[in-house]
Amino acid sequence: MSQPPHERSPLNHRVALCGVAIVACLMLVTPITGQTVDRDSNRQGKDEGTEIRLDELPKPPTEIAKLIRDGAVRLITGGQPTSDPSSLPAGRRLAGETRFTFRYRYDSRARWQIETRSGRAALGQTTVLVRVRFRSIKLIASHDVWLLSPPESDRFWDDRVVRHEFDHVQISSDPRIEKHFLDAAKEMEQMRVPLASVVGPGGRVDNAKVQSLIEAGMKQALDDTTDLVRIRYRELDRVTEHGMLPLPAP
Repeated sequence: MSQPPHERSPLNHRVALCGVAIVACLMLVTPITGQTVDRDSNRQGKDEGTEIRLDELPKPPTEIAKLIRDGAVRLITGGQPTSDPSSLPAGRRLAGETRFTFRYRYDSRARWQIETRSGRAALGQTTVLVRVRFRSIKLIASHDVWLLSPPESDRFWDDRVVRHEFDHVQISSDPRIEKHFLDAAKEMEQMRVPLASVVGPGGRVDNAKVQSLIEAGMKQALDDTTDLVRIRYRELDRVTEHGMLPLPAP
């Protein structure tokens, strides 16, 4: 089947993003942290503490066991918290902290077509219609729950601090958070951009620049989703006074 004028064959993208450093040409690694932790401060030279082994604790309640499984939760103690202590009410110490990390993977195909209107053929005025078809998109969450003083094992899962931190995990593991990310990413399925933003040598559309355009959109979707979770984390701490009060009735 013939292709329309100026339309390129599909460009395949298989990308995984999970950090800030470029690991390979199509792999990014971006720490996305929970509560009020800065994005890049989660693992910069800090003692990450000692893992609390789940097999040394009693079996967790069903709802917490599901959060551990779905949210890829690791329990840790020791080291230093990463949250700003000034965010706590006066006179209180940070007893627990939830740090979340988002990663995404996607597999896409892109096609594009140059659109030139009569009398607007100048490079800066010509547009390119980019169509992106996502074969798959996945947002993957993982969590570190840090505890200043882990409770005794026989009351571990009933401890107020532990319960509060798992309320945080529930927020960032909620399927609606992934849907928010997917909806934002799928807004890129059709984009019109200036030719000048994707043109390469010889005035042709550059594959790498189209790829960068898609990756920038995915990163923006991730940033927007991360900001949403941070807002909801702060709201949880506000209404419960950092776990001192029970969750309000729905």
